[in-house]
Amino acid sequence: MTVSGFTLLSRILGLVREMLIAHFLGAGAKSDVWVAAFRFPNLFRRILGEGALNAAFVPLYSGKLEAEGVEAASNFGSRVTILLSMILALICVVCYFFMEGITRFLTSGFSEDKILEATYFSKITISYLFLICIVAAVSGILNSHKKFAAPSFAYAILNVVFLVGILGVMPFVENKTEVLAWSLVVGGVVQLGVVAIALMRSEFKFRLTVPKIDTDIKRLGLLMGPGLISAGVQQFNLIVGQWVASHQDGGMSYIFYSDRVNQLPLGIIGIAFGIVLLPELTKKLKSGLREEARQSIEDGMTMAMFIAIPAMVGMAVLAEPIMVALFKGGEFTLEKGVLCGQALMAFSIGCPAYIAARVMQAGYFANEDTKTPMKFTMISAIVNIVLCLVAWSIMGSGGALHVGCAAATSVAGWVNILLLSWGLKKQGLLHVTREFWTKFTD
Repeated sequence: MTVSGFTLLSRILGLVREMLIAHFLGAGAKSDVWVAAFRFPNLFRRILGEGALNAAFVPLYSGKLEAEGVEAASNFGSRVTILLSMILALICVVCYFFMEGITRFLTSGFSEDKILEATYFSKITISYLFLICIVAAVSGILNSHKKFAAPSFAYAILNVVFLVGILGVMPFVENKTEVLAWSLVVGGVVQLGVVAIALMRSEFKFRLTVPKIDTDIKRLGLLMGPGLISAGVQQFNLIVGQWVASHQDGGMSYIFYSDRVNQLPLGIIGIAFGIVLLPELTKKLKSGLREEARQSIEDGMTMAMFIAIPAMVGMAVLAEPIMVALFKGGEFTLEKGVLCGQALMAFSIGCPAYIAARVMQAGYFANEDTKTPMKFTMISAIVNIVLCLVAWSIMGSGGALHVGCAAATSVAGWVNILLLSWGLKKQGLLHVTREFWTKFTD
């Protein structure tokens, strides 16, 4: 429960952070600018850091650790980390110089002033991309050594840094968004420090060397390819949603704040189970223990649904009161709370799907199969994009556009789950019967 405990702490602190940001920025033009600057580095983090890299790297590293020992695994982990650092540095430099064009593409519904502001702050936050992706790689190594505490705590410490900046600096300066941007960067440095210290205390031995493109690195690249496409499609999916929402004043903020609440169950149980299951399933499948692997996936699904289904019902029924109670105050008005509540209600429908996906995907990644989830993600992304565009064509930039975008995400989430479960069932790694679902309603 270490992972879930620290992840829960991180989500709670993150929620407090968003409550304070909403108090100071509200849910309009100023908060839209911050959301755009904050989400840009997270696009690449989810593609390179928590997405394709870990899905491909953790099974390979865990397998090498199991078969060849700490020495060989340390050499492999060191080479991957150094090569990743070089790639990330190049991406950050390129993005910095082309940031205005990138921002215009991602937020075409913004006014000229909002685009220029978002560009300025994105040039600050882009450095977080480098930091958090290295944190994700180091966390993958620690997880393979069954050291889960530090990686989970690192995400909580980011929110502590944010709270220090918001409470200690923001009330005394005029440009409050700049405080948030620099808090993100400082937080990334602290996060890297936390996992680096834990890595030095583990049996992993970092070696500074020039990375060579050998068989292991090529294998990682081949496995990452489908994962990059899959994660890239997912992020393009989000880009389309943000692009559509940017045409509604405050639309990006409504989706952002409601999604923060919606992500609580996912953060508490979904991500935690995915992190713990991946190295465990890898070892079981490599040892030929398929029945034990199947049981681990089904146990994970059972525990996840015991939280996900009540969370879905609670958020759907109490969506507006939750958002008003959490965020109303300062620049965040009652009307904004109601609008965010509408989006939360639509998001809540997909809550069990988001959580189950984390558990199911581990079954594919442990088998070094990144292509199948990629195909399923692409199908669900197409569904989401089509539904977002349909919502925009029907609602225009009216008051319910943010609800249409949120509902599209939920529907696409369930499409993904149907496909993932079908694939695992064909492999004999999942056997979910009607009795599985009825026990949650008894």
